[in-house]
Amino acid sequence: MKVSSFIEQLEDIAAGPAVPGHPYILSGYTYAAVYAMAGHLQHRHFSAENPETVCLCATDRAVVAAALLAALTRPVTLVIPYSFSAEVLDRTHRAHGFSKAIADEPVPLPSGVETILPDSKPGGQSILAPAGIRNPDSVFVKLFTGGSTRAPRTWSKTIDNLFGEAIYHARKLSVTPDDRFAATVPAYHIYGLLFSVLTPLAAGASIIDGEPTYPREIQKAVSRDRASILVSIPLHYKMLAGTEFTAEGLRCALSSAARLEAADSRAFYRQTELGITEVFGSTETGGIATRLCTHDQPHFTPFDCIEWKIKDHLLAIRSDFISPELPVDENGFFITSDRVKAVGPNGFALAGRADRIVKVGGKRVDLEEVRSAITGMQDVTDAAVICTENGGTRGNEIRAIVAASISSSEIRRHLRQRIPDYAVPRHIRIVDQIPVSPAGKYDSTEIRKLLNQ
Repeated sequence: MKVSSFIEQLEDIAAGPAVPGHPYILSGYTYAAVYAMAGHLQHRHFSAENPETVCLCATDRAVVAAALLAALTRPVTLVIPYSFSAEVLDRTHRAHGFSKAIADEPVPLPSGVETILPDSKPGGQSILAPAGIRNPDSVFVKLFTGGSTRAPRTWSKTIDNLFGEAIYHARKLSVTPDDRFAATVPAYHIYGLLFSVLTPLAAGASIIDGEPTYPREIQKAVSRDRASILVSIPLHYKMLAGTEFTAEGLRCALSSAARLEAADSRAFYRQTELGITEVFGSTETGGIATRLCTHDQPHFTPFDCIEWKIKDHLLAIRSDFISPELPVDENGFFITSDRVKAVGPNGFALAGRADRIVKVGGKRVDLEEVRSAITGMQDVTDAAVICTENGGTRGNEIRAIVAASISSSEIRRHLRQRIPDYAVPRHIRIVDQIPVSPAGKYDSTEIRKLLNQ
């Protein structure tokens, strides 16, 4: 059987839906309507010759899909903010200078920015011309990191980066038009963009409308709406662990954006007899590896399309999914900040982040070790540990925000028995729940606000 090239697969996607009436969004848009929106954007709002930057601030996955399809054949760069607040949109506007924004509901756009509301019925189905596909190596999307440890940063993604990875996942997961995706994550972060917009699109599958986040909502999406693939995050799996969750018809459960706790993956396996597939990667690298968590959490196995090695204890990858800004060595490998240990012939175990090792009073402190010491306590449910500059003789200061039912003094007494005194956080804030972003990552902005109070 002939294996199609990437450009041929792009042409197939751009040519239009194989079954126009098949639902892209259940109880919502058909594939024909999505392609009609894409055609409307192309012919009415996107220049065919002049490069332009357009802000994509839509939550509707059909609108997001239409914008990405339209950008396949127009010199457009879609900037996707990590939040649609007035402050973030204004900051994004200053940084990228867009004059148009695609929105599916009112958002506080800066003055002078034209709002585009895509039309799904512009007088007939529009077919995207395959001959007009852009260079797959051209940048067509700019995304932001989640900002879990520092301020969000923009990363460019090419057509090859995003569509290439989506096509890979659709093949790897054996996605068919009969599959139904239920996603608890938004479409404006890379995990949600890949697995709840592009991967279904590449395979002609359907997506259940909305973002179920509470256990009852997730159960309804799986049971009533007959989801076959669940796209979720560790926070939501933790919430499911304390319920009587059932998953008849579910054949795949995905997790990413943060570390999946072993207790939560074991609970899900006991409930469903289905292991959670944890996806490891980042905004800038794209996906790198997966592991199937059943009764335990084994090592990660890299995607078969990625080359990898260990250099100075750090993971190095050569991949078509990495952002073009990332520096690569003479052989095309990008050196990540992930410390890893080789396991078996083709696997690795994570051993922390190199950028989570800081100096306090001239001595090295591993922030992940501090966090592990805190979360190992019986009455602690979660913790985030950060390092700030205090301008004093110590240079840096460690702070922690802890979800717990015990006091900060009890935590300090526990830590002083396990880690050096200089590694014990100077400020510990006790909260009911640590702030997280819609993508499931720690919200560093809110955490720092709480720690500065």
